[in-house]
Amino acid sequence: MDTIDTPETFFLDPAGIANFVKLQRRIFGWKQDTLASEAGVSLATIGRVERGLRVRPSQLRKLAIALRRPEDEFLRERVRPTPDELEANLMDMFAWTKGRVAVDVAPFRTEIQLRAMLEATSLLTDSDLDESAAADVAELREWFDLAGFVQAERLGIIGPKPGRDLKVRELWRDVFNCAERIKRVHCAVCLTGTYMARPNDGTEPIEIALFAIRSRRRDPAAANLSTLWAEEVVDVRQMLADYFQRGL
Repeated sequence: MDTIDTPETFFLDPAGIANFVKLQRRIFGWKQDTLASEAGVSLATIGRVERGLRVRPSQLRKLAIALRRPEDEFLRERVRPTPDELEANLMDMFAWTKGRVAVDVAPFRTEIQLRAMLEATSLLTDSDLDESAAADVAELREWFDLAGFVQAERLGIIGPKPGRDLKVRELWRDVFNCAERIKRVHCAVCLTGTYMARPNDGTEPIEIALFAIRSRRRDPAAANLSTLWAEEVVDVRQMLADYFQRGL
C-alpha cells in the first residue's frame, strides 16, 4: 500500500522573523521607532526582533498587526513550500511593486521643496483623505497650478523672461497656508519628493514631482514616511489632458 507523504511543517525561527520584519519595515519606509510606535512596543523590542532574538508571543502579535499581517503571522505552524511554491509566494508578495518606483519623500515645509515641485515637468497629487476634504484638496491643487504658471513666467518658460523678478513670497505663503489648513482640519500630513519617470511614448525620462496627502487617522505614523511608490511609466498626454481639464 502506497504511503502518503505528510507535508513538512515548521514555525518561523527568530532569524526568519527578523528578516521578515526588516523587509516589511523598509517597504513601508518606516524607521525602527515608527514601527515601535505603530505596534505599541518599545524600541528595544524592535531591536531584539531585528537582531534575531526571542521576544514574547504577545509582542510578536502586536508587530504582525502593525505590519498589516494576520495576528498569528509569526506564531502559526506553516507547511514548508516547495521551491516552486516559494518562488510563487515571493512574486505574489511583491507583485504590487511591479511597474512602480520608490520615491524618497519628506514633509512639505520649505520653499526649496516648493520650487523643486514647480520646476518639475509634471506634478502628481495623491490623497487618501475622504470626500469631506475634496474641496480643500482641489483648492490646493489650484494654488499649485497658479504657482507653477508664475514660476514658469519667472524662468522665461512661458513668454520672455521678465525684466525684473516677480514678487512671489505672498503667493508661496498662500500655498503653504492652504497645505497647513488641510493638515490641521483633516488631521493629515503632506509629503513631497521628485523622481525620474519614463514617458509611455518612449521619449527621454522626465522629472515628476509627487505631492501626497496622508491621513494620520488611518496611519498614525504617516508623518514618519520616508518612501512612497509611484508609477514608473507615465502617460504624458493624459497628464496634459488632466491639467487643462482642471482649468475648464
